[in-house]
Amino acid sequence: MITGLLGAGLLAAQPAQANTAPRITKAVVTTWLPAKTTGIIQWNPAFTYAASDDAGIAGYQVQVKVAPRSSSPTEVAKMSAASYVWRADGSSTWLYPSRTSVTTTLESGGVGCFRVRAKDAAGLTSAWSGWHCSHAPMLAGETFSWCCQPNLVSKLNLDGSSDGPDVVYVSTRYGKQRSNGAYCAKGARLRVRTGPHQGRMTVLLGSTKIGTVNAWSSTVGWKWASVRGTTTACGRLWLVPLTAAPVQMTRNYILY
Repeated sequence: MITGLLGAGLLAAQPAQANTAPRITKAVVTTWLPAKTTGIIQWNPAFTYAASDDAGIAGYQVQVKVAPRSSSPTEVAKMSAASYVWRADGSSTWLYPSRTSVTTTLESGGVGCFRVRAKDAAGLTSAWSGWHCSHAPMLAGETFSWCCQPNLVSKLNLDGSSDGPDVVYVSTRYGKQRSNGAYCAKGARLRVRTGPHQGRMTVLLGSTKIGTVNAWSSTVGWKWASVRGTTTACGRLWLVPLTAAPVQMTRNYILY
């Protein structure tokens, strides 16, 4: 009997286990959205998330920031303001714990970034997750101008047939090419054809050089080429040829 009472007393004297803050266990969105050629050319990337906690999740808070394009180059001055380039939403709203996904709408060349944190039943809040960004592509036939050279955009497959994707053709025989829209960004990720008859080009944002793309290769194929400057530049995306041998680009993503 005494042993039982002592045992009960010892158990009662144990301190309650301290509650810990929630931990984000999932924060996912598609990084490079697929190309669209039919219907409304918009994307709605879904950001999905989850968290774990010993007291139970009471809610989530999601922040979204979107970097838009400007359809008019005269709007470039406005785009240089951070409040215009990145539009933040949802910074003070707590969502029900059953809601574990949010979406945003992007146009060609747009980027949407998400981050999330969780709150538990005891009122403790997790740290924010990192930013997770989704990029909408710019297709050659939709977003690059016909103004600057003949046969700017053509359809090409690896075998030379004419039923492939739209391709921007950049060569010193015709001159530089530009996007229709303007952006404030640091770089671009471009899909280019490679081969022994392909050339090189410089990529600019406005008047700022962000890198050079070399499409020459001993074998024919396609590759992704990323160019990025050290600071944000604003303006149209310019493709400036360095060789008579062409660079042929199907689509690109803007990097912020």
